[in-house]
Amino acid sequence: MIEENATVVSITAGRVLIESFRSSACGQCQARNSCGQKAISEWASSKMTQLEIDNPNGLNVGAGDKVVVGIDEGSFLKASALMYLLPLVTMLLLGGLANLWIGTEMSTIVFSFAGLVVGFVGARLLGRQLEKSCQYKPVLLRILLNDTRVVES
Repeated sequence: MIEENATVVSITAGRVLIESFRSSACGQCQARNSCGQKAISEWASSKMTQLEIDNPNGLNVGAGDKVVVGIDEGSFLKASALMYLLPLVTMLLLGGLANLWIGTEMSTIVFSFAGLVVGFVGARLLGRQLEKSCQYKPVLLRILLNDTRVVES
């Protein structure tokens, strides 16, 4: 389970609106003082993100509570592979087929681009299907009090 700490903003009809800071791996990196990526990641990590999540265990939370939310690692990896690999594979496949069948450089470029677009559209459509599945949604795991566990699910 991939876990992240968050703060409850509001509760509506069994769903919880949480707010969390985006985090970056730069804080743990040995080269963080000499890396150009650090400035970009610090800017991005300073942004707050709000997300509405399920409360399947019916934990009694209120606005301002510190909570831990999580998502299944396997589901996260599947969704990531779908989002990143499907467009790449369709781009290479259509570009390769155009190169074999037509043989011109321009056709390979055009079909590769078309494959990339088809991959992104396919990932979007499949993502919408997976979005309906509960295993692909983050859930409320437990409530924190002063950074210690209070309520387990």
